[in-house]
Amino acid sequence: MPASIADLKNDLHRMVVDTDDPEILEQIAFLFAAMRGDKSLWDTLSEAEQQEIQKGLDDLRAGRTKSNEEVRAKVRALLH
Repeated sequence: MPASIADLKNDLHRMVVDTDDPEILEQIAFLFAAMRGDKSLWDTLSEAEQQEIQKGLDDLRAGRTKSNEEVRAKVRALLH
């Protein structure tokens, strides 16, 4: 039998209160915020990750790209 919403909330609250592991608490907070729509994916990225993505977008706009075939050939060469 499925738990009531009140029971589920109580269980979640108990689990949060019973842990002192900051990694678990951060992951739960992230998941909860993401599921509620509180944060965009962009906001969850580090500044370095945001800069790398921005660099990639700048390269794309400037035409600095490689075709799928070029990338595959380079990967094949590295693996052989």
